[in-house]
Amino acid sequence: KLPLVQYPPRHWHTTMSTDAPETVATTAGALEGRELEWAVNTPELTAEHASINSNIIRTRFPPEPNGYLHFGHAQSMNMNFALSFEKLGVPMENRRTIFRYDDTNPDAESPEYIDSMKRDLEWMGWQPEKTTYSSDNFQTLYELAVKLIKKGL
Repeated sequence: KLPLVQYPPRHWHTTMSTDAPETVATTAGALEGRELEWAVNTPELTAEHASINSNIIRTRFPPEPNGYLHFGHAQSMNMNFALSFEKLGVPMENRRTIFRYDDTNPDAESPEYIDSMKRDLEWMGWQPEKTTYSSDNFQTLYELAVKLIKKGL
């Protein structure tokens, strides 16, 4: 079994360490899931990921801005900003969370909800590494879909 992690990438099963031995965090077995052959990264991709991210572990909190935050969101925030890192034994200095608005349904979303979520996130004391929007990737996803269609996939 391999650890179950968020995409991208699937590298949390590796051992992280810094120069100080007391900051070593082993994530092997902390979260387990089934191995998907197509989802296993190549050694080259794993090495590239390690060179870019070093010992940093990232989670993401992706609410859809179609209403106000509720208790379920608060639970998810706790999981993504704290509990998951604690479960994996990630040192504080290596923890990062991305706040991603899953703004894929413009008919149900509004700036009012986006602003409200930002205020609530700050009020609860969570500080994301960065804030992103799913819609920022629409053109890239469209182009990748066209490539797959042209390949007959």
